[in-house]
Amino acid sequence: YVRDRELPVEVVELSPEVDQTFWVNLIGRGYPTPVREFRWCTDRMKIRPQQRFIEENEETFGSPPIVHFLLGTRYDESTSRQRTMEAHTRRGSDIHSHGTMPTAGVIRPIEDWTTDDVWNYLLKEDWAGGGQNPFYEINQTLAILYKDAAGGECPVIHDPTKQTCAGSRFGCWTCTVVDVDSSLREMIDSGRESYSVDNLSSLADFRDLLRDERNLPENRVQGRNRRGRILVQRDGSVGVGSYTIDYRKKLLTRLIELQERVGDTLITDEEVSRIYQIWAEEQADLALLLERKLEAGE
Repeated sequence: YVRDRELPVEVVELSPEVDQTFWVNLIGRGYPTPVREFRWCTDRMKIRPQQRFIEENEETFGSPPIVHFLLGTRYDESTSRQRTMEAHTRRGSDIHSHGTMPTAGVIRPIEDWTTDDVWNYLLKEDWAGGGQNPFYEINQTLAILYKDAAGGECPVIHDPTKQTCAGSRFGCWTCTVVDVDSSLREMIDSGRESYSVDNLSSLADFRDLLRDERNLPENRVQGRNRRGRILVQRDGSVGVGSYTIDYRKKLLTRLIELQERVGDTLITDEEVSRIYQIWAEEQADLALLLERKLEAGE
């Protein structure tokens, strides 16, 4: 779209460094899968790549950086989203504060839109002011996707008198912040061939396994972190650490088997290499710690 219309816009795709990907942190370092109280994935996989890009382009953004984030966040999304947006709202301004960058601003052009407003806009063949919606055909397919993810209860061509696709939710296929990935399961239940239902089922089962095995005592290091340091909670009880090395090895084997089964890249060779490197470093650190304790007579 940008290229065809020769717009003065440069599109740069950002991604986390290999050392901070989901699998390297989960399987390499043994971070438990993200939950609402410990959502480490957002910082490492979303916020840090943005910050790194801005810092590496000081000649463009300045120091400290002056940058504006254009976001599609809306008050209507959820109560939690509304609270977060209100906490960063600057009254009397269209540029609001950013949660982690003091000199950055956030522009929210559709903050007051409802879900109905979004779908009405996406599915219009002609836009206000003239001109055809260049994404009209693609958006019909998008609406079908959301329709299936909502259990087939929202119309493809939006009818204001019927239920919208507001219940559909899409994010990382491994996300365990939600207990049940209803959208993924509804897509599987739709039986639509274009979704490769068998592959989706395998991915969904793997995701559920990550959720179910997160807090099993046999999968977690008890009383210390992966570096061997003792973990004590505020009440004096012994804490629970990262995943054990045995469980991490089991997860890597399962993931590679899943990758071969679905025929898509789920983990890269670079990530696997970094995981093995982290394991080796961790074992070396533990061996050194044990040696020091023996020398100290502990």
